[in-house]
Amino acid sequence: MDPRIALGLVLMLVSPAWSQSASAQDFEGRLSAATRAYEDLEYEQALEQLADANVMARDDGDRARVAIYRGLVLADLGRRQEALSAFRAGLTLRPDASLPAKVSPKVSSDFEEMRRQVQREQARGSRPPADAPRSMPDARLARTPPPGAQGEVRSTRSTPVLPLALLGTGAVLGGVGGYFGLKSRSNVSAARDAAFHSDRKAHLDSARGQALAANVLLGAAVTAAASAAITWFLSEKDASPRAEVSP
Repeated sequence: MDPRIALGLVLMLVSPAWSQSASAQDFEGRLSAATRAYEDLEYEQALEQLADANVMARDDGDRARVAIYRGLVLADLGRRQEALSAFRAGLTLRPDASLPAKVSPKVSSDFEEMRRQVQREQARGSRPPADAPRSMPDARLARTPPPGAQGEVRSTRSTPVLPLALLGTGAVLGGVGGYFGLKSRSNVSAARDAAFHSDRKAHLDSARGQALAANVLLGAAVTAAASAAITWFLSEKDASPRAEVSP
């Protein structure tokens, strides 16, 4: 197998395991840079870092943090209407959010007013119209078991898929890496036995490429195995058992 093809396979197999942590690090790094720029009164630079952080946001919680911080920067720049719009966007995504830094009473008042407006709008949106038809509960869905009926309660726990996938990936990478290591040794031996310089050089070049591929693959295998152990531990810590009742 061509070492370049093997390296491509490594990137394809390992990148999903690293993408989530890399994305989180990139987002937090951009947000921290924006915070430092804001504290140093470098407002334009803070807005640029916040724009990059918003692109790297992973969920609505991250986007809410960016919007609220953007509101602080715009408020300090005297752009009140834009700051209010940013506060509204952040509080719409996360109504219980708080200001991440100490601000003037005026900015704090604007922020809390936006929170009240968002809460009123969301309350109006969740309230059904007065003339909306009311559905009656299905008696069959609300049916209770007859007296004396007994059931068996079982506790089930979902099997974490990501750790198993990472472990399998590590095993595959380790196997392919071992194969390239053996091929590299074989080419080194062939180079020692070659009678011509050109043959010796060809074997050594192949050995170097295969050794590089083996090192990369084995390193990726170790990383995948470590990631599997970490994600398994975290999934075991966060998993909550589900109870099932069977007659």
